[in-house]
Amino acid sequence: MEKRVALLALVLMVIGVCSSVAIAIPPMGPPRAGLHEGQGSLGLEYGYSEMDLQTFGSVTEKQFLSGSLLTTDISYTSFEIKDLQTSMIWGRLDVGTWENWDMFVRLGMSDAQDDISSVNANGSLSDQYKNFDGDSGFGWGFGTRATFYQEGDTTWGGLIQVTWSNPDSSDVVIESDPSFTGEVEMDYWEVQIAIGPTVELDNCRLYGGPFLHFINGDLDLSGRIDDPPGTPDLITQDTSHEIREESQIGGYAGAQWYLNENSSLFTEFQFTSDAWGFGIGTTWKF
Repeated sequence: MEKRVALLALVLMVIGVCSSVAIAIPPMGPPRAGLHEGQGSLGLEYGYSEMDLQTFGSVTEKQFLSGSLLTTDISYTSFEIKDLQTSMIWGRLDVGTWENWDMFVRLGMSDAQDDISSVNANGSLSDQYKNFDGDSGFGWGFGTRATFYQEGDTTWGGLIQVTWSNPDSSDVVIESDPSFTGEVEMDYWEVQIAIGPTVELDNCRLYGGPFLHFINGDLDLSGRIDDPPGTPDLITQDTSHEIREESQIGGYAGAQWYLNENSSLFTEFQFTSDAWGFGIGTTWKF
């Protein structure tokens, strides 16, 4: 039976990693310490998420027309990112630092895919930057979990984790202007803070609770318009924006199954009003 469960876990993870691209809400796991003091574990995790983001910043536009240069600086512009799709795979090392307190680090890769819309002053959308598809780039993070209280088969605890993601840059086009060519580069970090119960059953544990989700990062968009194509006349744009989340409060729930004394499999689902994600993973204690 254990071999069948382990095989199912492997198949699920391979399907997730090899699927097409779906900032991600990284998996969190149970909000409690899971190791004894001095004990360690290795883990492999896969996560997928979709979320809405907003960006704010400035844009510099230079127009080279008829041999003259006109530079325009706009101090405030805004972009809207709807349903940013991110896939990520992480390796994780956990260490039981003290009794009822763990710490961990993770390394891995993440990507991102979406369209980006420029927002007018009245809230309507204007330019649609299409085909942003950042391939997998390096990511890393760290965090800590602690158990606060235990009564019978139920423990109460919490966790904090910080994750940095840096998908590769991607070419973009404007849907309504075929003369535009551009590039977008995005990097961001996320903070998740969760608290809640974990309930022990015969061969698994159930966990969940509320969590806070914060995002901060940078979006740089540069591009040019040859007007008309093949002539010296052109317009260049350089945009530098700060990325923010649209919602900060959410909830999550998950289950962790014991494969044997030292290994387990987990799956979980997370959501806020403007984001959702799921994760699967496996852990080996040593």
